[in-house]
Amino acid sequence: MGRLILVSNRLPVTIQDDTNGQKVNRSSGGLVAGLDPLHLNGDGIWIGYPGTAPDDNANKLLADMRLEPVAIPDSEYAGYYEGFSNGAIWPLFHYLLEHCNFYPAAFEDYKRVNERFAEKILEHAKDDDTIWIHDYQLMLVPSMLREKLPGARIGFFLHIPFPSSEVFRVMPQREELLRGLLGADLIGVHTFEYADNLARSFRRVLGHESRQGVVNLSGRKVRIEAHPLGIDVESQRNAAFSDDAEQILTRYKRNIGDAQVILGVDRLDYTKGLPNKLEAFKELLDREPRWREGAVLIQVAVPSREAIGSYRDQKSEIERLVGEINGLYGRAGHTPIQYIYGSVSPAELGALYRLADVALVSPIRDGLNLVAKEYVSIRDDGAGVLVLSEFAGAATELGEALRINPWDVRGTADQIERALDMGFGERNERMAPMHKRVVENDVHLWVGRFIRSLGTPKNEISATPPMLASSTLAESLASAFAKAENPLIMLDYDGTLREFTVRHDEAKPTEEILDIVSSLSSLRDTSVYINTGRDRNTIGDWFEGVDVSLIAEHGSWTKEKGQPSWKRAGDEPDLSWQAEAMPILEDYKSRTPGVQIEKKSSGLVWHYREAEADIGEFQALDLTTHLENTLAGAPVEILTGSKIVEIRQYGIDKGRAYSHVSSTSGPYDFVLAIGDDRTDEDLFAAVGEDGYTVHVGPGGSIAASSLHSPGSVRRFLALLVKARS
Repeated sequence: MGRLILVSNRLPVTIQDDTNGQKVNRSSGGLVAGLDPLHLNGDGIWIGYPGTAPDDNANKLLADMRLEPVAIPDSEYAGYYEGFSNGAIWPLFHYLLEHCNFYPAAFEDYKRVNERFAEKILEHAKDDDTIWIHDYQLMLVPSMLREKLPGARIGFFLHIPFPSSEVFRVMPQREELLRGLLGADLIGVHTFEYADNLARSFRRVLGHESRQGVVNLSGRKVRIEAHPLGIDVESQRNAAFSDDAEQILTRYKRNIGDAQVILGVDRLDYTKGLPNKLEAFKELLDREPRWREGAVLIQVAVPSREAIGSYRDQKSEIERLVGEINGLYGRAGHTPIQYIYGSVSPAELGALYRLADVALVSPIRDGLNLVAKEYVSIRDDGAGVLVLSEFAGAATELGEALRINPWDVRGTADQIERALDMGFGERNERMAPMHKRVVENDVHLWVGRFIRSLGTPKNEISATPPMLASSTLAESLASAFAKAENPLIMLDYDGTLREFTVRHDEAKPTEEILDIVSSLSSLRDTSVYINTGRDRNTIGDWFEGVDVSLIAEHGSWTKEKGQPSWKRAGDEPDLSWQAEAMPILEDYKSRTPGVQIEKKSSGLVWHYREAEADIGEFQALDLTTHLENTLAGAPVEILTGSKIVEIRQYGIDKGRAYSHVSSTSGPYDFVLAIGDDRTDEDLFAAVGEDGYTVHVGPGGSIAASSLHSPGSVRRFLALLVKARS
């Protein structure tokens, strides 16, 4: 197992000049807090730009910290960072086309700096390493690595929104950026909206088909997954409830008096909607005199990219609005807007979160927005109200917040007033579930989930087995099957024996299927199992009167040939999670026409075969992430298959069912396993090279061979019957 190599635009340190040589100080921040333990507790390295040219002393300190600096000439950095990263990608991905500058020379600098990062990675990486690359400044790096390191696990995470394909196509270098990302095995984004946008861009710009978050390339698959970033809850709360924070909080309370506090904390960036926010606050004061002294807006504006002209213009506009509002409604001893231009300490920020009756988070577009989560994490007293822009990625997780469209000044003012007037009971009712969700899904869980997904990919089968004609496959197996003394045949049902039907409950076996299964099972000394995800009652009814062994619900239940009753595999499952899962499934069903929900004894299935294709797949992706977040601690796993999302008991799968049958009734001298979807890959893995594995339909699989369709399977099985008769 190789090392983990982290790659980001900046190293997690700041380098400062000192009389005895440069000093290196560890940086803080949400992402660094999550990645630091991964780096410090492993043996890998972290690669990035150090911010300034390190001297000998700093280079030694960086080496001791396993940090590898990338040297970037000033002439290239300006074009790479300010020119293309923040002059083209940043505004375009935030839907602010009027701020875009697509200078060809800037893209050349961007490409050259990405090459420098790739060269530095290749100096250290080996083919079995895992490489995790972060953010929009490095979108070309994955493909630059893939050619040289075909066996490496490469992950990429985009921390800003990915726009709709219609907007993304404005980018002149759109194809280069998408091809750059396709070098990764896993591309992570914050929400399923961004994942869907990215998948559509792969399809519409490059022509690559993408289904269920998987882009199919020649011989390789690239997955797109939504992994919303969490915060470092422990450090946030430690700072907010420190002695320093208590003193700061006391000072603020003394200065503000009885007025309610509205808090805004934003980088000074045109995506944050600060002028819109100030206009909405002015609208509230204009029409409601009671809030002119009854409310105070504390706005923290953290300096950002001051060298860029549009950022300087934004600062001037904000200061003009603050001055205008304070001039209109300020009086001796009372200032409606307390404007803080600059960074604040973690203790002061925590004190402000505790002070604020209302947090006003109103970006016009934001990849996620950690301020909203930080405020929620601190307010375990249930007394705060979060007013949140619907255009922040965090809005998909913080559904109990009061939502606003920041472009709607009057509507935003209405929601601010609603928040100020809200009673404690409703405040607590809204805040409590958000607090629980944010605390449970912190940055460390985010890191663990992404790394696990990158290291143990689901839905990714790189090999494509050869597709054979029924007669060819039968001819190759006929002799071994005929000679076997104790053969085993294990068959999936839906998509394998039986074609899919529009409604999952209409897939009753045909006479042809019943005849073939009966004929197989009646062959001398031959064990035949139908190993299906169907519930035991349905599959039992459908094969009543056919003397065949049945395995239902992916191995949860078994009914042996000739036996009247079903037997459960293992102990009675813990089904308490269904109380949380069922309302979520019902919610997604209500917004997706054509969906059906199937309840099994040990699982739940969300069927969307009748739904419109694009809508069904999009909702299935969103539902999967919602379930993974909600049921993170439950003894279940979430599976995606042929037009289904299934929640099943953890540790029960078709492969384990095969192993149980093999250990109790084997050994078998001929094993044949046939199936069509992801759940059958567990079976194929368990059979391994000890038997013959057959995948049904096109696409990747670890099976040794494939057949075209259920009709091909039936023809193949009929030929096998003849071979042993």
